[in-house]
Amino acid sequence: MNILSLNQVSLAFGGPKLLDSVNLQIEAGDRICLLGRNGAGKSSLMRLLNGDIPVDAGEVQRRQGVLTAYVPQDFPTRWPGT
Repeated sequence: MNILSLNQVSLAFGGPKLLDSVNLQIEAGDRICLLGRNGAGKSSLMRLLNGDIPVDAGEVQRRQGVLTAYVPQDFPTRWPGT
């Protein structure tokens, strides 16, 4: 059973669609890797899955009780390493 799913989801920020009719099903125990070029929509997809931004079309479904989180991995501007 899906714990999280996207059905025909589209997303744009005033220009061409970043996501166009995306379908995705995530089941308990799935391991997922999200790869893509800069500007391809990886962070936007994660924010959308987390509920931080609304979809332009389609729907996001979460099983009751499922929690999501997006933790960006920004590199510190001052790195005290070697």
